[in-house]
Amino acid sequence: MRSRVHSAALALALLSSLALPASAQRGAKPASAEPAQPTPRWPDGRVNLGSTPQEKGYWEVRPGGGGFRAEGPVPFQPWAKALYDYRQARPTLYPPLVACKPAGGPSFFNSPGFEIVDVPDLKKIFLLNIAGPHSWRVIYMDGRPHPKPDDLRPTYFGHSIGHWQADTLMIDSVGFNEKQWLVGAYPTTGQLHLTERISRPSLKTLVYEATIDDPGAYTKPWSGKWTISGATASQWIPGGEMFEYICEDSTK
Repeated sequence: MRSRVHSAALALALLSSLALPASAQRGAKPASAEPAQPTPRWPDGRVNLGSTPQEKGYWEVRPGGGGFRAEGPVPFQPWAKALYDYRQARPTLYPPLVACKPAGGPSFFNSPGFEIVDVPDLKKIFLLNIAGPHSWRVIYMDGRPHPKPDDLRPTYFGHSIGHWQADTLMIDSVGFNEKQWLVGAYPTTGQLHLTERISRPSLKTLVYEATIDDPGAYTKPWSGKWTISGATASQWIPGGEMFEYICEDSTK
């Protein structure tokens, strides 16, 4: 019984961060009057999206702290709209993330928090998530292409390659399976091509944007955006450290 209550509470937290409009967010902190601290950078001038020796911390995402929002109507195919509506109409039907399954794309960044670790020597960027099954993503920054379609093994996170476009990290991902619900309830197919853009205009502000191009479920590509900042319930936690959260402990 306790595990079911815990799972339900987690589900409500995740769904609230996905479903509430900005005007209805609860628990948001008032905007701070202090000036924005500058964006942290590596010695070569490149933006650092995570901790630095002087400014350690991680990005915390709290229930009601906003989330990824589509910019305009989502161009569903009829079957995808019907499935989306079915999922939305059943409050006890939780996304696979609540059952400790990985969540790719925008859903990866939801409750309770994440860290971005840039390792220049390895030419990789790691995205580490506290929630779900203690997940991580690898962004290859060495200029490699995606594997050929026949060599791709469909996964929850897909195969991701990245590069910098000025101060924005550009992430291109393909090779997804069809087992997840994108951003809470949106269906996807194996044709999903996800483009993500992450920027950090100041120390305590992170901007996440994504374009979903999946001709198997949508009639055309569509995009959305999410800004995490100190003025919301989701924010940079100065000096904070990632903590262990193993959701399998609550699904016995």
